[in-house]
Amino acid sequence: MHSYIKTLALATIFCALALIPTRADESSEDPFKPFPDQLAPSLFNEVEDKYEFGIRAEEKTLYYYVLKHLRETSLEEQKQAAQFNLQQRRSELKTFKENPKLKLPVFPDIFKNSNRYKGRLVTLTGRVRKLIHYPAEKNDYGIKTLYEAWLFTDDSQQNPTVVICTEVPPELKDGLPQGTDVIDHVTVTGYLFKMYVYNAQDTTRVAPLILTGQLEWTPQIVDERGSQLFSQILAGSLIILIVGVAFAMWKASQKDKQFRETRLPTSDDPVSFNQLEQQPAAPLSKSKPESKTEPKSDDKTPE
Repeated sequence: MHSYIKTLALATIFCALALIPTRADESSEDPFKPFPDQLAPSLFNEVEDKYEFGIRAEEKTLYYYVLKHLRETSLEEQKQAAQFNLQQRRSELKTFKENPKLKLPVFPDIFKNSNRYKGRLVTLTGRVRKLIHYPAEKNDYGIKTLYEAWLFTDDSQQNPTVVICTEVPPELKDGLPQGTDVIDHVTVTGYLFKMYVYNAQDTTRVAPLILTGQLEWTPQIVDERGSQLFSQILAGSLIILIVGVAFAMWKASQKDKQFRETRLPTSDDPVSFNQLEQQPAAPLSKSKPESKTEPKSDDKTPE
């Protein structure tokens, strides 16, 4: 009996040791190994892509749970996880694996390979052309308001990413700033929830639906003092240019006046046209005058 128990214990230990590498292999099969505080992608397996009515009723619990999770975790850690996922994705693509400096076009890759990104954190940066807010549906996580932004990235070729979040900067609480129909330098980090169907004019199209905790907006800061100084310098340069041109014109006119006074006749006497008919006087000869000498004669006067 004792030997039987001992044998059974040894067999149990060997089985446990045999299972350890197997579990390690299973966790390494997925290149998108969950980052700390990152939701497991398997939670999104039942989410249906391209559903014509948006979010299905059975998906809404997960929908609000993801938003709650994003609100309670660190944005910095979310970004680290998104960067980790991006590097793993690059390692799967030969072109980008062999060329580390080559930028991976994230939006096209999401659009064409949504199953590889579904339920995983990604970071996108671009321009927001539409921003609205509306009351959240009844949920167990205390979420009362949802913000919906349509984000366009440089590589999306005018195709939007639909972004849902629970927080925006104070300037965007009521939508885009007054008098503005687009804002740039917007970054979002969140989970790809599904490929979302939306209406576009007379047809339907598909866009990635990203759930994120917040919009990050870093508008360019205009230095008013620098702008004012530049305007003053520009105005001063223009004045100097005008004065320089005026001085050059005045100098030229003075030279022209001096030329007229020194080179052109200034007599106001009328010209007699009779003078034109007179022959010009013969020029005086410059040769020596002939000497007046009496002729010599060798002959005597006859008597």
